[in-house]
Amino acid sequence: MKWTGYAVAFAVLLALWGCEAMVFQPDSRLYATPSDLNISYREAHFDSKDGTRLSGWWLEPRSARLGTVIIVHGNAQNISAHFTGFDWLVRAGYEVFIFDYRGYGASEGTPGLEGAVEDTQAALAYVLARRSGKVTVIGQSLGGALLFNALARQGTERIALAVLDSTFASLPQAGREALDRSVVGWPVQWSASLALTDRYDPIGIAPSLAVPKLYLAGSKDSIISPNHSWQLFDASARPRAFWLITSAGHINAFAHPRVRQRFLSFLRRPLFDKDASAMLIFDTIKQKSE
Repeated sequence: MKWTGYAVAFAVLLALWGCEAMVFQPDSRLYATPSDLNISYREAHFDSKDGTRLSGWWLEPRSARLGTVIIVHGNAQNISAHFTGFDWLVRAGYEVFIFDYRGYGASEGTPGLEGAVEDTQAALAYVLARRSGKVTVIGQSLGGALLFNALARQGTERIALAVLDSTFASLPQAGREALDRSVVGWPVQWSASLALTDRYDPIGIAPSLAVPKLYLAGSKDSIISPNHSWQLFDASARPRAFWLITSAGHINAFAHPRVRQRFLSFLRRPLFDKDASAMLIFDTIKQKSE
């Protein structure tokens, strides 16, 4: 039994080593379309930096457009599964653009971190070339890390607000924590620091990213600890805000009606209190000791 445990742990180690693709879990299944939710939409096609053909959807409000929101989704499935978490934004009057990285949905190519960052850059450029004024961007989980990297390269001049929902501060740290939660993974948790690159870690970008930032975290997130969002908030240049959502899980904050309403108010009039404790409006968290 002892050796079986070591064998499984070794298998986990092998899976991590050099397997960047393990970070991505794409599929091409069509889960739903905006029409299923009575939302008008248009398909979009554009090229990434290396010519990889990408796909996305414009979700269109029935009323006058209040603004444009770009969604950078998480590491699993594709846009046909993720757009359903943002139909309320469309019904509130916001135009939503959501796209798939390479290897996801109808997008061409094979998933990879560098390619996904370039795909996110391409999506930002595609939308900004077609819309005037500023836009809001929302990155969920891995999408938040991709978004931070894309903004660092692309610039933030036309970004009104960047929202990071359940995003890890450090990929190796998140990997260590995932292994630590497993009986068989705990003995090799150190391997995550060697196997997973820190090149794209948001924690290294946050201090210099000059854009208003809102961090969301669920107090019951069992995939990415809320402490990651706290670390990012703590390291970020102002203006910044951090909402810890009571009883929410991973990328689950916007499932709560009161969070949606508060966010819609925040979009209309962003308020960034200088007192960090005042920003934790849905729950409490022990503040770091200086």
